[in-house]
Amino acid sequence: MSRAVGQTAADDRRPTTGPAAPAAGGAAVSRRWSVGWRGDLTFALASTLLAVLLVAIAFGRAWPLTIDIGARDQRFVAGFNEPEQFGDPSSGSGQVALVRWTTERATIALPRPPLGAPMLLELRLLSARPDGQPDAHVSLSADGRPLGEFDVARTVGGAQVYRALLPPGERLDWATRLELRSSTFSPPNDPRALGTVVERVTLTPAAGGPLIPSLWLLLWSAALGALAYALPRGAKVGRMPALALAALIAALVAAGVAARPLELLPFAHRIAALLALGCGAIWLARWLAPPTLERSNVQTVRRWSVSGAQLPIYMAVAWWAAPVFQWIQTLDGAVNVTPSPATSVIGGALALALLGLAGWRAWRWRGLPRERSAALLARAALAIFGLAAAAHLGYMIWFAFQRQGPDFWILFKGARDWARGGSLYDIEAVRTNHFGHVFKVPPFYGMLFVPWVFQDGERILFFHRVINCLLIGATAAVWLRMWGLRLASLAPASALILLNFRPISDTLAFGQIDLALLLALTLALWALRADRDVLAGALIALGTLFKIYPLLLLAFLVVKRRWWGLAGFALGMLLLNGVAVAVMGWDMHRVYLTEVFPNIGGTTGWVENQTISGFLARLVASPTAAEIFKDRALALLGLAISGLVGLAGCVLALPPARSRDTTFALQYSMFPLLMVLVVPAAWMHYETLLFLPLGALLIHTAGRQISLPRAAALALGFGLIGYGNQWSFYDGTVMGVLTIAGVSYKFYGMLLLSGVLAATLLAERAPAWADVRAFLPGRGRAATPRASV
Repeated sequence: MSRAVGQTAADDRRPTTGPAAPAAGGAAVSRRWSVGWRGDLTFALASTLLAVLLVAIAFGRAWPLTIDIGARDQRFVAGFNEPEQFGDPSSGSGQVALVRWTTERATIALPRPPLGAPMLLELRLLSARPDGQPDAHVSLSADGRPLGEFDVARTVGGAQVYRALLPPGERLDWATRLELRSSTFSPPNDPRALGTVVERVTLTPAAGGPLIPSLWLLLWSAALGALAYALPRGAKVGRMPALALAALIAALVAAGVAARPLELLPFAHRIAALLALGCGAIWLARWLAPPTLERSNVQTVRRWSVSGAQLPIYMAVAWWAAPVFQWIQTLDGAVNVTPSPATSVIGGALALALLGLAGWRAWRWRGLPRERSAALLARAALAIFGLAAAAHLGYMIWFAFQRQGPDFWILFKGARDWARGGSLYDIEAVRTNHFGHVFKVPPFYGMLFVPWVFQDGERILFFHRVINCLLIGATAAVWLRMWGLRLASLAPASALILLNFRPISDTLAFGQIDLALLLALTLALWALRADRDVLAGALIALGTLFKIYPLLLLAFLVVKRRWWGLAGFALGMLLLNGVAVAVMGWDMHRVYLTEVFPNIGGTTGWVENQTISGFLARLVASPTAAEIFKDRALALLGLAISGLVGLAGCVLALPPARSRDTTFALQYSMFPLLMVLVVPAAWMHYETLLFLPLGALLIHTAGRQISLPRAAALALGFGLIGYGNQWSFYDGTVMGVLTIAGVSYKFYGMLLLSGVLAATLLAERAPAWADVRAFLPGRGRAATPRASV
């Protein structure tokens, strides 16, 4: 962010771009069959054949298929009424089944049958019409071909199974559309048109022999294999690792098809489309900011790398790929996941601007040297992405002002209840489910609302949001000032790309305190860089009184032996709590320490909780459940893994680094990442703090070269974290295993960010792990030889 786009440090410049130049000593690279595009083509074909083979084997094990109508059937039904509970007389045990009434014309989408195989169709229908109504007359057709007509006759049991032979048929679609046309009636005081009641439908192969996947599935399986190989290769991952990754993806999809066919078969093409989107994104980023080929003195060691100053381009491309996938989902029938009109308009304008840039380059820059043309293209692209980020950030802020601010009202009403002679805390609500709308923060936080509680709440919410907007600007200004970044450079464009961050706007919308916490921790880093440890500790204490989890930064102070920072924390806690006690009284503090704080532990599987513990909880609990997670064994496993990850973070922060060095900032910024990853529960808007590690990585790499795979991983992590929230790709309906996996997408982004941060710190350990001995008693604090930025 501090250098011009395309500029690299002197010792990082490499003379090679494009095809590989001869290695040191004049030895040339042999032109074997495995070198160049022929090798990639061979590996891609192998990956394609492997994917088709694995999916075909899994497909043969998936049959017969039974769809229970009324239970997780949203992908399969159209033209039905809402699910209802009906007794199942045939069970003899009074069981209750979920069923649906058809309308006059209802459709069931059945996964496409095997190629050329006749299928036996079984429909289980319930005769639920009241006396005096004629039997339902139903006509069946599949993909427009008539199958037969019949009356759903009343029986003693109430349920009948109707069978029909589904002849072979093939079309490029994931489903065979079974249409039920039924005579209807409307009960008294019920305007619905009711046809017949469908409980389940089953498809069974009517002939023996191998079951060959449909042409649709074969094509998408082949595409999945090829794209799963092409994506890592686009990021210049080695051929064998790329093939291994493609094989793993194909194996996972095949395992899902075999074990949960109804949850995988309807979405196989979306998986391939997602991989295609990733390939397009990496190729676009590579065109806008071309990587260079670095060569070492060893002939066989090569790597493709990107200038760190161009990393924001890769990150912006990944961010804008997310709304494109929302449109893919929408076109495939998903509901309530379409990007907002403003996002689509800004994205469309961005696409036109990039097309115009391509035309301008072809017209006006044709005669320029390749390096000069590439540098101009990257600078122009960064400016365009910065403008798009500014426009979208403005939209998100405007939209945030239209929201209801539920978290603000919890705090505001709690402080008002106290001012009226009551209590900040509803102890019973805290004990029952503290993940609900419950006041559970320290009294210091509630004290900030006390002067305003008898004024109009809507007006206070408005000014609360105005202050948060000022905090966004203040954080950006502090960040630029701390690193000496010039406003006349392209550094503000990089900062805007980082600030186009959905957790920030959600913090603003919900009325949370994360922006104040972000500013406090940014100022604490500035203070530590200036060796003002007492001030830094006091700022961490201030953050701890907003949220508990900044306590994790004390581990950083201990690891770095910043004892005055610990003293500043103790002093800050004493002074700030002293003010709170003077204003709120001791009783509220006693209640918080003895009755609230001990009862706010545990985790939850709720979709907003993106921590390690939350991810594990969703393996067995629904993402729609916002209650405290009850599985003690799995909760303890989550805490154990989180503890190990936190310990690993402390180890990575252990090597010495000068306070003003970017490595020190990376070590510090790891702890805000741990705050929202290893605690039992942290909502998506808590990820506002991840501006710190993302910004520190950009500062650290600004004058360096970063390998293309690492750049791609960082960009993907930023895109997953920075775009959208819990409703962006999920409408509240669990469709199956892909839904459970998909709602944790921000968790995957944090894992990628953690991996890039850890890899960067391991590469920058100064000068060796043996220097840890400098931290032993009597050794003093060691300094690294790296100059500060």
